[in-house]
Amino acid sequence: MRKITMALLSTSAGVALLLGAKAASAGAPRSALADNAGARHRGSQTGPAPAAAAPSPPATGTGGSGGSGGSGQAGSGQFTGSAVDTPYGTVQVQAVLSGGKLTDVTVLQQTDGRHSSQIDSYALPVLRSEALAAQNANIDVVSGATYTSDGYAQSLQAALDAAGR
Repeated sequence: MRKITMALLSTSAGVALLLGAKAASAGAPRSALADNAGARHRGSQTGPAPAAAAPSPPATGTGGSGGSGGSGQAGSGQFTGSAVDTPYGTVQVQAVLSGGKLTDVTVLQQTDGRHSSQIDSYALPVLRSEALAAQNANIDVVSGATYTSDGYAQSLQAALDAAGR
């Protein structure tokens, strides 16, 4: 009985040490705008390497005052980001600004396919929430939706650039 107890304690201690080492090495979340040349985010979508974004028309702003007027304050209106190609489809967003503040982000195009639609159904609301909280495109990648997160952040940044932010 003593040997069994010691074996269980040793095994439990070993597992605890392994889990502690794994958690410590995980690192902090990375931004969706970070350089993607290195390893993909843990838990990311599997599939082909990310495709380079195809050239797309520059982001456009509609409505309101589209410029900053020299005061550093971005305009108001709706600003469409560039369409960003991912291995699973195109992602494009439109940023809505009011008095220089990001008030909404609308998805104009999203990845397609059954699995991609499932991923987008949970990732896009999280990305929108993070963008509104951060008031910029420097948002964390949603685990399991790396390509969608990267495309979303790049398109949002293009829209914010068009708004003068």
